[in-house]
Amino acid sequence: MKGTSKTTGSADKDEGPKRLKREMEAEEPLSQDDVVMDLDMIAEEVIFGKNPARTYALREVWYSSLKELISDPTVPDEAREEVMFLSLTNALLDMLMDVVPKEMALTFARNLDDYLAVTLVNKEYDIDLLKTFQDEFADAMGDDFQSEEQLMESLESFENEWWDNPRDELKGKSPNEALEEMADKHEL
Repeated sequence: MKGTSKTTGSADKDEGPKRLKREMEAEEPLSQDDVVMDLDMIAEEVIFGKNPARTYALREVWYSSLKELISDPTVPDEAREEVMFLSLTNALLDMLMDVVPKEMALTFARNLDDYLAVTLVNKEYDIDLLKTFQDEFADAMGDDFQSEEQLMESLESFENEWWDNPRDELKGKSPNEALEEMADKHEL
């Protein structure tokens, strides 16, 4: 439900940080889980909740030049929508690469390429690689680990084999082969 938290009930969405501060100053302190949940709610609002406002701000930045571009008589009518999509996507990606701190930009770019390759493989083969991996890991290794170290060891041994084994749903390719092929095809 919009504007609610399991720990605090209904609240104005813009009051998140102020409300959290008041609650932390209250006589009965919040538990660590409550603080983490409230911080997650605040992060969610800052990361995704402001996207409608960001959309309108970007309209102010790009819409007129984008409209001018697709109104160009040299752009064939049947290509206008694609030109608009490609131009807008390129501008958005340029902006994202500019705002990411330099020390994180390369990692961000690589993660974006990996995300796109996985998404393209999922679409091409009608599969969800990450969900399939999770389900098969849980089936093979269970979900009751004595420690984080034990979980990490199990995960590492399982994933080393899983990502390199051919799969029928990938037409005999391993997930790594399918990802590499897709990355090469799209120059990612």
